[in-house]
Amino acid sequence: MRDELSSAQIDSYRENGFLVVDGFLDDAETRHWRTVLEDAVRERGDARLPSEPDEPRADEAGEPQPLSGLRLREALAKHSRAWVRVLSQHVNLWQTDVRVRDLVLDPRLGRMACDLADVDGVRIWHDQTMFKPAWGEPTGWHTDTPVFSFTHPGASTFWIALVDADLRNGCMHYLPGSHKARVTTKSNMRLDGLRHLNPEWEFAEPVPCPVRAGSLIVHGGDTAHAAGANMTPLPRPAFAISWMPAGATFNGTPNILPRRLLAALKVGDSLDIDAQCPLVYSR
Repeated sequence: MRDELSSAQIDSYRENGFLVVDGFLDDAETRHWRTVLEDAVRERGDARLPSEPDEPRADEAGEPQPLSGLRLREALAKHSRAWVRVLSQHVNLWQTDVRVRDLVLDPRLGRMACDLADVDGVRIWHDQTMFKPAWGEPTGWHTDTPVFSFTHPGASTFWIALVDADLRNGCMHYLPGSHKARVTTKSNMRLDGLRHLNPEWEFAEPVPCPVRAGSLIVHGGDTAHAAGANMTPLPRPAFAISWMPAGATFNGTPNILPRRLLAALKVGDSLDIDAQCPLVYSR
């Protein structure tokens, strides 16, 4: 693993809001990650989350409790036929597969996230597979922060290519410097969505990032990004790990938090919850 970052790389990330690290994993490591993740997805089955919110659950007295409308709509949307044509996702595989846990809770990853964001500690927010199917549709423009349950300028995501990702099969695209605007608008997930996020970006020039298998792209939570269509007969698998700076607090957005935690949280509460968001690295 190429986990040492130069000062030039760190400066580039902070200026542009994203960084490409070629050859982050060598060939053997890339094969290992791909095998582990494919096995974990196969074991998880159709459930997107470790505990899928698809049925009413019982409270402490055993009475069925209805799902929140927001959580139900989110769960159904991520399984809709339209969304699966864009991406097939499995979230927080670290919670259900010990081998994935060993991969994502590696302190070397956490140290890199701390160095890039200039924070003293990071916790895992979530991991997720990002399998764009054969002939898969584009992933529209968006930023991550508006959907996270915390709001912090040090949020970041590591996107790891498990196969070569290029202009044919849906590589990532970024809008350099977009993180500085810190937009709060939630995406409409359209290819013309930059102007929806920020009218000043209507004529902005994104940067495509074709990478070889094993490469890493880091982007900030406020960085606008998208991915092209997969114009090939083979899927384009990738894996993402999103990081939450230690000390971040709940902003009221459910995102991937389980209902038992949402019932106990109020806005402003600490999300330093080891069982849900383990500390991966601290200075």
